[in-house]
Amino acid sequence: MKARRRQEAHEELPPGRYEELRDEIIRLGPWHLEVEVAPGLTTRAFLDAPPGTYVGSGELDPDRITFIDPRIDFDPLIAAIYGERGLEGRSFLDCACNAGAYCFLARESGASRCFGFDVREHWIAQARFLADNRIGPSDGVDFEVLDLYDLPNRSADPFDVTLFKGIFYHLPDPITGLKLAADMTKEIIIVDTSTRPDMPEGTLTVGRESRKGMMSGVYGLNWRPSGPSVVAYILRWMGFADARLVYNGEATGRKGLGRMRVVAAREPGLLEAYEPIE
Repeated sequence: MKARRRQEAHEELPPGRYEELRDEIIRLGPWHLEVEVAPGLTTRAFLDAPPGTYVGSGELDPDRITFIDPRIDFDPLIAAIYGERGLEGRSFLDCACNAGAYCFLARESGASRCFGFDVREHWIAQARFLADNRIGPSDGVDFEVLDLYDLPNRSADPFDVTLFKGIFYHLPDPITGLKLAADMTKEIIIVDTSTRPDMPEGTLTVGRESRKGMMSGVYGLNWRPSGPSVVAYILRWMGFADARLVYNGEATGRKGLGRMRVVAAREPGLLEAYEPIE
């Protein structure tokens, strides 16, 4: 069904439209997430921009921003948890959504309501451009410039599934931040974070970071967990009965740092595909 919907969306573009979309992708760069915008055109087009296009103050240098295909990790994860039905009929929250790619993937997987927010206007401008122009369904998908700590002030119903990716380790108070998202989650929460595997098990390690870098936080203070047991313990305290390990390894291009993904469920029984965390 998903493949058929995507195929139907591949209509021939009017003359000059491909070039218009490509120019807008470049103007909105740099990008972190690859999303198909039109047949044969993805956000990867920004990589063809002339040298120096994004340098400016130095904070927008695309060499400092990793570029990834979000389908590689998201689609198999949802399939392992929910099977062929995917997110059909469920709602989806993406905290620090960047260009909104995971909201679009959730919508393609059948989610009826998707909301993504990010503290940086740069990423939300990209998300809104994609919502207006990309291949695939975007109805029921909304984006907003919002600080995580302001989430309780936004009137919204809770969500079935929450993605908390690339934000835990950018927060000055990650426990409070994660709990704000957890309290909005009815079923499943996915936490993907940078780690400090060189530190003793069960610890959080404080650090400093840029407030301006596009891939950094905005507070200048951050905390990294030593490994999965830290996040699992926190999530259990927040009411998630079952926490499982999806991935735990080295961080790409970041010596001394790790990367992990933990998924947790309010009720046992959904996460049989993944390794329990002691």
